[in-house]
Amino acid sequence: MPILQRETVLSDEKQPDATQQEILYIRQGDQKDGYAEVSVSADKMAVVANFYPPVPGGQFLTWQNISARLEDFHITNGILHDVIQSSIFKTNSTHQPVKGIIIAQGTPPVTEIPEHFVLRKDLLERKPEIDPETARIDWHSISAFTIVKTKEPIARRMNKTDGAAGMDVSGQETPFQIQRMPPFSAGKNVIDHPAGLFAGKSGRLSIDEKGTVSIEEVLVLKKGVDFSTGNITFPGDIILSGKIADGFKIYSGGSLAASDVVDATEIVCKKDLIAQSGIEGGTKGAIRIGGNLNARYIQNCRVAVRGDVTVTGSIMQSRIYTMGSIIMGDSGKLVSSKCIVIGNIKAFNIGSPHGPSTYIRCGTDFTVQQELDIANEQLKHLTLKLKQAEEIYKIEPLPDIGQFIEEARAKKLEITSRIPTYLPRIDTNDNAFIEVRGTIFPGTEIEICHVPYKVVKAMKQVVFKLDKSRGVIITEPWKKQND
Repeated sequence: MPILQRETVLSDEKQPDATQQEILYIRQGDQKDGYAEVSVSADKMAVVANFYPPVPGGQFLTWQNISARLEDFHITNGILHDVIQSSIFKTNSTHQPVKGIIIAQGTPPVTEIPEHFVLRKDLLERKPEIDPETARIDWHSISAFTIVKTKEPIARRMNKTDGAAGMDVSGQETPFQIQRMPPFSAGKNVIDHPAGLFAGKSGRLSIDEKGTVSIEEVLVLKKGVDFSTGNITFPGDIILSGKIADGFKIYSGGSLAASDVVDATEIVCKKDLIAQSGIEGGTKGAIRIGGNLNARYIQNCRVAVRGDVTVTGSIMQSRIYTMGSIIMGDSGKLVSSKCIVIGNIKAFNIGSPHGPSTYIRCGTDFTVQQELDIANEQLKHLTLKLKQAEEIYKIEPLPDIGQFIEEARAKKLEITSRIPTYLPRIDTNDNAFIEVRGTIFPGTEIEICHVPYKVVKAMKQVVFKLDKSRGVIITEPWKKQND
């Protein structure tokens, strides 16, 4: 009769529940016979065996006896009969032990995964694309914000995966677990669609501690703009509290409201810009605004505005281009600046007794004027190049030089014929006026619809208008009711 023995082995006495293994011994008969040492894992999900050959005079192990004894030990599920047979054959034929063989495996339970959302990894971990071949990286362009556009997918909806119970090697059922998933849900401006979550509007992606996914239409920058935020490109409104560090840019698809002084490198707003504490542009500051501009003061900046410019304080050493009017406060001063406006200019003082003169042009569409200036500059540059090429061609008439001359003459003709088309569109408001409630100083140059006027002496409380019949600028006393 085969001998069966059962022994319990603890590999770590401090944790018997987790590491306890049951060791089973199966022999053919006496001590000389071949035998198997069988270990059952603590969770009864695996059985591992070591097979030993008989000593001389002993009997070989047989598959029938091993199989029968496993059943006696209640090991009835997941038995790998082919593995047992091949292991017995190997130890009997080679007279060498065969160890660590898995001879039975339970069926593990299948974890249930509830329906959930999987957020796009690139949105959660968005990082700048850095080319290792480039010598320099523009760290200004690295943004700390994740911006999404309308209808852009945010997360995929993953359907429920049903769980299934398992079975250990003794045939006992093992229950399945339910996996906990991040509880993402649709919040403000996010569409909950059968396919997943989608942006209902363009804006900044926001996820709170409860997993609510929202799209913020207003970007609040409480600490300003610097290396911690990178350049700002946002489709909605921006509320800025704090400074803009040197070299950083802001692009807003809505309006920008700033409580601190705006240190402008480059700012673009499709709607309004409100600078409660003023604007400073350094030497290269540039601002483009699709709506109105309201600022305490403007200094050393180039500003292009489609609406009106309202400044309570001063405009100094700046270039202001607007398709509306410039309206300054009760003590507003326009000093050492160049202004081109379609509408009117209302200021307290214009110019100064000392320093660079102030240049004002009213009734003029600056966008058309810029196109005309570009065309004139192109014509000037092309004329010079053409003259040089013609002189060279006289000495050495090469075909490529001749072709350049032919193309340059055609381009020059095209620009020359285009320039006259700008002129009727430049001066669009011959009712524009310049109102001075205080003093306009000598040296100030004025144009209304290209009719010039140079101030040669200080003038107080005066209004400049265009006399269309005579083609000259006239002056009238300013009266308070004109406000």
